[in-house]
Amino acid sequence: MSSEPIRDLGEGIGKGAVKGALDWGENFIKDLVRRFREKGINFIEDKNTLEIAREQYNSGELQIYKHYIEDANNLMILRMGLVLRKLERLGERDRKQKLREDILKKYEIKGLHVAQFVENGILNRYIGILLDDISSIEKFKERINEIISNIEKYVLFVKKEDDERFILDFCLRMTTSNLSMIFIVSGMGSAGEIIKKIEGRLIKLLKDYELEKMSKGDNENFFFKRIIGNE
Repeated sequence: MSSEPIRDLGEGIGKGAVKGALDWGENFIKDLVRRFREKGINFIEDKNTLEIAREQYNSGELQIYKHYIEDANNLMILRMGLVLRKLERLGERDRKQKLREDILKKYEIKGLHVAQFVENGILNRYIGILLDDISSIEKFKERINEIISNIEKYVLFVKKEDDERFILDFCLRMTTSNLSMIFIVSGMGSAGEIIKKIEGRLIKLLKDYELEKMSKGDNENFFFKRIIGNE
């Protein structure tokens, strides 16, 4: 066992408490286990946000993800997506923005995109689409892990500064090169308005796909599902 968690524990509870803790009482063991478990979320600076992240550890949604995703880093990022969603529901916009910055700093843009994938409910709908045509659990798990590990190949997160030509070119390039069964275009606020504006052009461009739309608030998500027989 590494001595680092014990040293961290000592700094947190003081010398006197450490002396008592060295008796390996029940409370010490529980606290040590908790600190091991929460070690991965120490990058969150805001105390209230940290508490929400701890709450999400046992959430039903995260427990479902754990059945299909084994990578610890990916699970942590999915957990952060749930926290972003909770902060949005609570109207904690400043804390949400700060967490986005923390995620970006630790996991870079790819990690932030994966967190948004969960926050916006896209992962849940993606899983639902997969379940409509599931051939085996192994294939199901493979596709979920593939999209999380290589999210830029399967999801375009439109930014407000992206122009229509860029979006159209990107979608055509990605669907042609990857031949993905599901390709997603997502945007929030003014970016969502851009997506809606070019809906007809996207449908015409991606003629081998059928469109399913998922709108929520100012968030717009287009799921392009490859038509069976056009693989």
